[in-house]
Amino acid sequence: MKFLFVQEVDGETREIVLEKEHTTIGRATDVDLQLDDQGLSRLNSTIYLDADTVRIVDNGSTNGTLVNDEPASADGTILDDGDVVKMGSSTVLKFKRVAEEAPVNADSQPDASAAELPPVAAPVAAPPPAPAPTPLNYLPLAIIVGAIFVIGISAAVIAMTAFAGKGEVASTNPYTGDDPTSASDRDDDPGSTTPTSSPSNFGSSQTDTNASTNSDLPIAQSTPAKPELPAKQYSAMTDAEKRAYIEDRAMRVAQIIGNSTSEKIPSDAVTRIKGFVDAYVSRTKVKPLSGCRFGDNLQATYTRASKNAPFIIRAFNEKGMDPRIGLYLAMIESEHCTCLQSPTGPLGMFQFTQATGRLHGLNIIPGATPAHPDERCEPEPASRAAASYMKALAGRYGTGPSSIPLAIGSYNSGEGGLSSNLEKALSSGSGLPREFWTLIEKSDMLSKQFQAENFKYVPKFFAAAIIGENPRDFGLDLNPISTYTK
Repeated sequence: MKFLFVQEVDGETREIVLEKEHTTIGRATDVDLQLDDQGLSRLNSTIYLDADTVRIVDNGSTNGTLVNDEPASADGTILDDGDVVKMGSSTVLKFKRVAEEAPVNADSQPDASAAELPPVAAPVAAPPPAPAPTPLNYLPLAIIVGAIFVIGISAAVIAMTAFAGKGEVASTNPYTGDDPTSASDRDDDPGSTTPTSSPSNFGSSQTDTNASTNSDLPIAQSTPAKPELPAKQYSAMTDAEKRAYIEDRAMRVAQIIGNSTSEKIPSDAVTRIKGFVDAYVSRTKVKPLSGCRFGDNLQATYTRASKNAPFIIRAFNEKGMDPRIGLYLAMIESEHCTCLQSPTGPLGMFQFTQATGRLHGLNIIPGATPAHPDERCEPEPASRAAASYMKALAGRYGTGPSSIPLAIGSYNSGEGGLSSNLEKALSSGSGLPREFWTLIEKSDMLSKQFQAENFKYVPKFFAAAIIGENPRDFGLDLNPISTYTK
């Protein structure tokens, strides 16, 4: 069976054959299928091919991915012959299943003359008579049964002895499902980076008030009591358990990045965060890609983050900003590819334009590319510039606890774009509070641009942070990314 998309472009029809186990689609230069549609996200969707099943997943795109005018599900929608997939502003793809004809071997053609003769049944030889049983035939069987009996009795005695002498058994944390063994007792080093042994506030059931190196950012002194979540990985939870988990972890993110008094995150915002978490989780079984690009295997992606973490942590601490802000900005901007370039020009791990990079101290080369890079592609100076930029953005929205989510929301369009749009929304005189999640609740009062892009950016940041600070809950062999300081 062959699988393909049929697309009409300017009156011409082209066929796009799906041959790989997974195919990424978007407008970025490093996806498998780059389409000329400015309404597409850089990484818009992913096609998964498994035997005769073809599944499409939306990767948290701005305009979504529709299958027969219905949104693709978080776990992926299975495509049937004739299904119509729509994405971006104008992309329409018709899915086709085409049966491939088996090659004909000339030597295997039947002889015409032989076909005219009636078939003759071949004689069937009678089976040889079974040998008569003798007492000796049963001797091996008796020996085997006796051996099994002896082994079984021995195993039972050993087990009873072990249980009788066993002391207190270490239990897993019922809230997170983490192994109680300390980080220093496990071989968790994914590469050259070294995690610290202190736990992250994101994943612990009680907040460690000494965990933050930034005393300027308030962190909750205690966490309100929550119903215990099941001690199992995210992928094994029910949908209701997943929502409860996301809501709890999102509140921890809000508290740690500066909002210790954050109100409950609205249900619509939890839904948006969960959608991005589910899109990330769909990549846990993807085979690692060559090079550095969006849509890579989730373990490989967060391992890259752990290698960049020391530069980011040091730079953000120096600016009095919580380092986790920088860690997960880099995740949603470039997935920690240090020299990724956007089709519109921004370059590096933090996707700086030339003007913004120069403003925050980077040595910029006009026309720089991944083949001829400038300092935007160097993790250490790029991290310092990102910390400087985020410090400036946070200052634009005031010094209150709500300023950080607002600053994060304004990051992805530089000094204009969403920054201006966000400021207009806050100063419109319509009584909107300076709280990002409340802006989502009041979305009908905001521009379409704000709804389409800004609503996406902050929930995606929260999703990246939830996974990065609780990696083992998602099947990743890593410690929290914020603990990799060397």
